[in-house]
Amino acid sequence: MTSSEEKLSKFSTAINHYAQEQREKIEQEISEFKQNQLEEAERQVLHEAYQLIQGEMTAMRDGIVRDIAHREMNARKELLEKRKNIENEVFAKAKERLVEYTKSAQYPSLLQKYTSSLSELFPETGTVLCVKKDDLQYEDLLRQAFKKECTVQADQDILIGGVRAYHAEKGIMADETLDTMLESQQEWFEETSGMSVV
Repeated sequence: MTSSEEKLSKFSTAINHYAQEQREKIEQEISEFKQNQLEEAERQVLHEAYQLIQGEMTAMRDGIVRDIAHREMNARKELLEKRKNIENEVFAKAKERLVEYTKSAQYPSLLQKYTSSLSELFPETGTVLCVKKDDLQYEDLLRQAFKKECTVQADQDILIGGVRAYHAEKGIMADETLDTMLESQQEWFEETSGMSVV
């Protein structure tokens, strides 16, 4: 082989060797690039999956919180209704007993006592004493207990019993009705019954 052929052969081998090295280097870079792209894609997918899971968990938590709040509100509402029913029942029974009491022999003396205490508040004539319609039968007793000139009349707002007095000219009124006394006990009952809904 001649030196020129030898040189050409060496040159050709060197070029092939260089080309082979470049090819391997490019293939390595491509492989690394693919690997990096794949890892980046995996990271991106994992990040998106994490975000999706977090979003779903937040939505589930919010749903659970709303559901619990809704159930709690319904339970409170139910308790309030039960409490109101118990309160209504207690006061309905109290009203029944008071109505029964107004039919007893002791009731006229209670009317007399209430009227006598009202008399001290209304020193002048012109006072009107109001009672329930059935209590008009005690008109003479009421006039005697009041000890001053007065008018006795029925008041449809008085359902249980007792006496309400007013003086139109002086603009004063006093209430000794069992209706008002029972009504005033409702607030006390609500505060002290121990049936508060928290």
